[in-house]
Order: sequence, then structure tokens, then C-alpha cells
Amino acid sequence: MTGISDVDTVVPVNLASLDLNLLVSLDALLQQRSVTRAASQMGLSQPALSASLGRLRRHFGDELLTRVGNEYRLTPLAVQLRALARLA
Repeated sequence: MTGISDVDTVVPVNLASLDLNLLVSLDALLQQRSVTRAASQMGLSQPALSASLGRLRRHFGDELLTRVGNEYRLTPLAVQLRALARLA
């Protein structure tokens, strides 16, 4: 897979069974790295997008975004998903 330099191994992910609305949320969250900014970009409330993030975390079995100090960082799986979400 090209363009994913900070991931050592590629983990197979299943986007086919993911609700398409969650795929849009995933893309916004991974691009913005902020629930508040992603919600604003999508025209949703922060609690609504937080609920979507919870569903995404359960679907992938990964935190996706982790808080480090005052910022969110992408997990290795989230880095992989960022490129895939854009393509989907």
C-alpha cells in the first residue's frame, strides 16, 4: 500500500460492512483529528459525532483517536484508514 509510511504492517480492514454515514464521519474525524471540528465541518452536533466515533471504535476494535495532552493522535490503524476512507 502506498502513502502509508508510518505504519509497519498493513492490517486488513472491512469497510464493506460499515454504514456509509459512518464512513463520512470517519473521514472527517481522521482529517480534522478533532470531534468538535469534524462535527462542525459536517454540520452535526459534537455529541452526535462522538456517538459515531464510539460506533467506529467498536466496529474496528481500535481507539482510532487517542488524546495526548491537548491534541488527538491517530492510532496506527487510523493512519491506514485515513487513506482508505478517502478512496471509499
